[in-house]
Amino acid sequence: MPGKKMIARLEKDGADIEWLLSGHVHSTAPSSLSNTLALSRYRMDIENLFRKVRLQIAGSADVSKPEIDAYAIVDQDERIVDLTGSIEKFLGYEKGALSGAELSRLIHPDDYVTVQSVLQQQRLDDDIVSFASRFKTSDGSFIPVELCLYIKKIPMSEQAEYAMILKRRES
Repeated sequence: MPGKKMIARLEKDGADIEWLLSGHVHSTAPSSLSNTLALSRYRMDIENLFRKVRLQIAGSADVSKPEIDAYAIVDQDERIVDLTGSIEKFLGYEKGALSGAELSRLIHPDDYVTVQSVLQQQRLDDDIVSFASRFKTSDGSFIPVELCLYIKKIPMSEQAEYAMILKRRES
């Protein structure tokens, strides 16, 4: 059973809590329940990514939740599925401007070659990869970022999806 915090997050995301907890559907079906549940699943993926990053840095002195500037989900076609607008705000774009944008459009071409080669590798299990990269801002300039991708295989498929977190780094 999900805890109080998770239920609050799911409810905030618009999930039908009664259906999640009991399997009973209200007499009026929610308009986009599948999208809402997918959104909630991605939020859980982001939390899993945070946990895995914390485990990777457990040897350092600071084991608190890593500070990030933005996150998004990248689908199997390397298109950004923006969840909160954080990536747009971080890069200075208007809200909704990056919905469906290709990752290759945002990462500096010299850096994208490395990112793409990692994304195209065959994986047996979920994996986390990190990069130092440059992302394109709304004014066309590039800012240095730390990019961390949680690569998750889609069940019963050869495809993967990626939870992505970004943090501005010093030049």
